[in-house]
Amino acid sequence: MWQNVAHLLRGMANPEAEFAPLLNDGQRASLLAIADRIVNNGVIVADEVGMGKTRIAVFVAMAVAQSGGRSAVVIPPGLSFQWRKEFRDCGTDVLPVIRSLHGYFEAWNNPASVPWFQQSVVMISHLFSNWRFGQNPQTWRWCLLPEVYAATRRLTEGRVPRGYYDAYARDADVQRVVAAAASIADAVPAIANDTARYLLTRLLLEVRWPDPLDAQQYGGQQPLRVWFEKVVGLGLGAFDLIIVDEAHKNRRQDGSLSTVLENVILNSNVSRRLALTATPIELDVGQWESTLKRIATTTEQREPVVEATKGYAKAIRRLRLGWRTNKEVRDEYRASAAQFRELLSPYLLRRDKREDEDVLKFKEVSGLSEYDYRHLREVVVDLDELTPAWRQAVCAAEALSVVREPMMDRPTKRLRLTIGNGHGLSGVIDEAFRDKKEDKKQIKEEKEQAKDGRTAPGQDNERPGAARFIWWARVLRREFAKNPDILFDHPAILAAIKTIEEETERGEKVLVFGRFTRPMRALVSLLNARQMLKAIDQRRLWPQTKVHEDERPAVCAAHRQLSSNVDLARLDDLLAQGYRRESDQRARQRERLLTRLRTGLAGVDTNGKYVAILDAIGRQTAPETGDAEEDEHHVTLLARAIVANTDHPDAPDDADLAGAFQALVQATSDHDSSDEDELDEEQAEGAWNTLEKHLREEYTSQQGGFARLMYGETKPQTRRMIQLAFNRPNSFPRVLVAQSLVGREGLNLHESCRIVVLLHPEWNPGVVEQQIGRVDRVNSRWAKVLRQAIDSGTKGTNLPRIEIRPIIFKGTYDEHNWNVLRERWDDLRAQLHGEAVPARLRASEDAEGREILDEIAAARPNFSPRKE
Repeated sequence: MWQNVAHLLRGMANPEAEFAPLLNDGQRASLLAIADRIVNNGVIVADEVGMGKTRIAVFVAMAVAQSGGRSAVVIPPGLSFQWRKEFRDCGTDVLPVIRSLHGYFEAWNNPASVPWFQQSVVMISHLFSNWRFGQNPQTWRWCLLPEVYAATRRLTEGRVPRGYYDAYARDADVQRVVAAAASIADAVPAIANDTARYLLTRLLLEVRWPDPLDAQQYGGQQPLRVWFEKVVGLGLGAFDLIIVDEAHKNRRQDGSLSTVLENVILNSNVSRRLALTATPIELDVGQWESTLKRIATTTEQREPVVEATKGYAKAIRRLRLGWRTNKEVRDEYRASAAQFRELLSPYLLRRDKREDEDVLKFKEVSGLSEYDYRHLREVVVDLDELTPAWRQAVCAAEALSVVREPMMDRPTKRLRLTIGNGHGLSGVIDEAFRDKKEDKKQIKEEKEQAKDGRTAPGQDNERPGAARFIWWARVLRREFAKNPDILFDHPAILAAIKTIEEETERGEKVLVFGRFTRPMRALVSLLNARQMLKAIDQRRLWPQTKVHEDERPAVCAAHRQLSSNVDLARLDDLLAQGYRRESDQRARQRERLLTRLRTGLAGVDTNGKYVAILDAIGRQTAPETGDAEEDEHHVTLLARAIVANTDHPDAPDDADLAGAFQALVQATSDHDSSDEDELDEEQAEGAWNTLEKHLREEYTSQQGGFARLMYGETKPQTRRMIQLAFNRPNSFPRVLVAQSLVGREGLNLHESCRIVVLLHPEWNPGVVEQQIGRVDRVNSRWAKVLRQAIDSGTKGTNLPRIEIRPIIFKGTYDEHNWNVLRERWDDLRAQLHGEAVPARLRASEDAEGREILDEIAAARPNFSPRKE
């Protein structure tokens, strides 16, 4: 089979092939390299963020399907939309991701449903196996195992086990499981491989009836849990290709992703794995072993590779100490690098930004290194300018950072909270404002990282209990308790606001990464309040009718910080006056909107899907359907949203309006349900009702949207609407503040933004790479403005770059935290880019030193498929 897959991949990589316009040269080279490797083993595609790994994987899945095989795509939560879009763009439609047992059994919900094992491509969530049955679980949740057991006995022996019919009531939900079990048992001999048949045979031999009837045996560590997972896998069918997206996540053996890959997914006799990750290692070279396990390598295959990675890391450490004066260490590095590449290249492909055309143009025109297209500039918090309250808070936080003694036991060592939380001094301060409810997903993620070994050594998210820690923590909180609005004067927040406003006043958009929601909400509220006061002072329109009660503390703080001349007593009147002046413009937006949308959709909406939704809007806004003011309000919402998401809001043409309308429908639709190309009247009504619901949530609050917050509890549709608007160059939000957990993966935020502010720099360089990767992508804003600058004759350091702005408390443990991160970042680049000696050292070297650095660079291991 894999020989045929390889043949098809080589055909797809042909520049004259049918899908050639969907692939760039680097992606075509990757398909050729995968064709050479996948015949023998699985492959890790470790391209940098934003270089199109997903599309490469989709083409491999298409080749497998054309060869008669099946693919499982295992993806993190929230990425179903992007993956379905990639498949659809390549001419293939796939079902929504399986996230739960309820979704799993939907495949047997009615006679017309197609079982999972008959689908050529099945998408499965990383968290699919996180089933919690509790003390008295509903029968349908656990009864698949006894039902498959009984159905198999019926087929093989002509009878069911004793007591089967009396075991539990067969209500509608259980009947669905019964149907699924019968379907699975019937299908295994006919369509599955030897592995599936062997699994059913083992089930009957190793599981003793009536043990499967005991619901308590399916808990996390109970005897039948693994068997339940394997039987669920039978319903998915055997897979020839397993694609693992974000393969660096959840590395530990008992993690949810490992459970899905090792227990749930059933491999065919010739299965291969394709692992996608921009960060195959994050903190240490030992992670190469866990990454290689993701593609099902054997111990014998891994051992020499792991030894080579360790030897390469050792050679790098020696090289950094004596690269300029010691030829021996340079020779050792050269030999280790060659061995590292030779042993790892059968399993690893990696394209990085050194191959990107725009990066190469930047290097040529600027005269700088290829790595300098990213410009890292620290935003320093000056301790001398802090208020007395904040100075006391900093002293307390700094004390917590360094609580340690030579003979301190292990639990007490964890009192160093800046290490324990991995976010430096500002992280310690913000810890006091952690909201257990709103931050639960972020907190859970950090605990998972701790278990997974992806955080700083000694991390512990549990509260330490030593007296010294408790005393300093009490001091830290004491000042905060006096003033609930003290966050508006948070030194890191004020430093972030200063750099954000400098950039937005130059017409840039800014992406901010934070950790806990309360400090991030304070940042968003303060940014909006400051912009509102500036707009009123400058007699500019601000899209808000009044100041809401929860906004007043931020407005008061902004008024004080700006020394604003705006009369707060008249603020509501001033806002209302401006909003009334906009009413004429809103009326013009509504006028003939539906007609203009129809004109713009002509020739684009070939199947009539969007026109059907317009018909539904027209029926709801017709005079006889209801109150005229309410009907008008429907169209007002739509007009406001469309104009806000056009590239030319002042004078959009019909095509621009239609494009924004299509994007809004796509962003707010339920991407976990079937995506119909054609809609009947009822479906069109449902699509419009869904769109209207989200328009009401986003466009009726009448609060300024200069800055927006995206955190763990933000709905998927809201995330997509924010992403849509943020990628528009002229629309709000100008600033997106994203919780690290939510914003660092799966979101494309690059179309109108090239600036990233790190409110809490991480300990893990892999996480920072993911964060920066939101704006450092193919066809980014940076690439567009770079081309414009080059065309206009700009050269050298004046060329635009991707800007990275970490907020740092200089002279505190924060600075140490940042230095550690940079060292780890250097180690990461050495392993993934071959940058053994940091490129930033070139600037201070003479000609002889730069020549040696060039020799070292020439020896670096390169895993690019374009070099083969």
